[in-house]
Amino acid sequence: MAPRTSTVPVRTCIGCRRRDNAPDLVRVVARRADDQPSSVVVDTAGSMPGRGAWLHRDPDCVSAALRRRAFGPALRDRGLTVTQQDLADLIGEITPEDPAGDQDR
Repeated sequence: MAPRTSTVPVRTCIGCRRRDNAPDLVRVVARRADDQPSSVVVDTAGSMPGRGAWLHRDPDCVSAALRRRAFGPALRDRGLTVTQQDLADLIGEITPEDPAGDQDR
């Protein structure tokens, strides 16, 4: 048996389809409100129930996932539709803050 090289889980980004360590990706899940269609939300704590999908913290990966219509199949919710507003919200939630602003302090 080959020795394990890492104990960190590896996940696949649904945007670029590259494999990476789970801590380097963001988990998203489908949430359904009463009488509303499902929407995609960022699971910042990593503890939301349901099936999750993983994305890099890169707007290009989010855009690629939207373009490929990858959210519905990845989350096993065929009725899931992601709008341009959802995309903008996702990009805003998963992209890292600009650390350059903190250097002036």
